[in-house]
Amino acid sequence: MAEKIPLIYENVFGKQAYARVKDTEQTITITLAAGKGTIVDAYAYDYATHTKITKAYPGQEIGFSVTVRNDGDKDTIWVTGKDKDTGAIITNKYGVPFDASTPGLDSGKIWGYTIDPVVMPNKNFNVLIEAGHGSA
Repeated sequence: MAEKIPLIYENVFGKQAYARVKDTEQTITITLAAGKGTIVDAYAYDYATHTKITKAYPGQEIGFSVTVRNDGDKDTIWVTGKDKDTGAIITNKYGVPFDASTPGLDSGKIWGYTIDPVVMPNKNFNVLIEAGHGSA
């Protein structure tokens, strides 16, 4: 016996039409593209001589250099430097924050960022450098 297919009758035009019956479907997923900021190198340096340092005197002018690679898709890559003890973003002596980004960095490309002069506080300076992707 043949399967009965439902019919719809349209009074306006006097036509018959078959009701929709789904036979198949397919799902397409598009993955969200995202970069991945990976710190390749980071160090402090003496502002006067531009030599790497691990010690400084209170009030001494120092700087920070960070190299970041995008290990993801093309994206904005950012870097920040924070005082790990207080959570505050570090600023140089002119008030410029250690917080920068580069838009549209291609996958596999490297970006370098430096900030100076930063005044060495009267304590051990525990600096947390973070890198990531995306813009605010």
